[in-house]
Amino acid sequence: MNDRMAILGGTFTPLHDGHRALLHSAFQTASHDGDGDGHVVVGLTSTDLATETRSDPSHAELLGPFDARRGALEETLERVSGAYTATYEISKITDAYGPAVSREDADALVVAPEGKAHRRAHALNDERIDRGFRPLEIHTSPFVVAEDGHRISSTRIRDGEIDRHGHLLSAEPTVDSDRSE
Repeated sequence: MNDRMAILGGTFTPLHDGHRALLHSAFQTASHDGDGDGHVVVGLTSTDLATETRSDPSHAELLGPFDARRGALEETLERVSGAYTATYEISKITDAYGPAVSREDADALVVAPEGKAHRRAHALNDERIDRGFRPLEIHTSPFVVAEDGHRISSTRIRDGEIDRHGHLLSAEPTVDSDRSE
């Protein structure tokens, strides 16, 4: 495959405008340079891995079943991908690295701007090098902020502070943290 390949991953639930920005960044990265129209691989975290990697494993129950998350992600990808030439696929992530470590033909990794996401991206590149693959370019998607000026996150949505578009649902101020969703 000569297409430029961008990879990203996450639980993507509930899907919000920050996720859409991340997906647009991936399609822009895949479509921007190189031969072909580009290809985006979206890693979707399995329920088992989500349970293992949560600081509070009970939070995994709030994510919903994998098939429902995949269906919602597929609907969003259909809408987002219409603006680009790149194709896409959804890949189930069952380990700490997902397809970004196993796909030798990948070119770029698209991540959220949190420090935690960048640390994982660099660890992933170290693993690629250990496997004899070239490291991926790391592209950072911008934060998308809610109307209160704090970033949109799945946690804030589940906590009832904001909706998926960043509209305030609660009058109480929030403390922005380095939540990575």
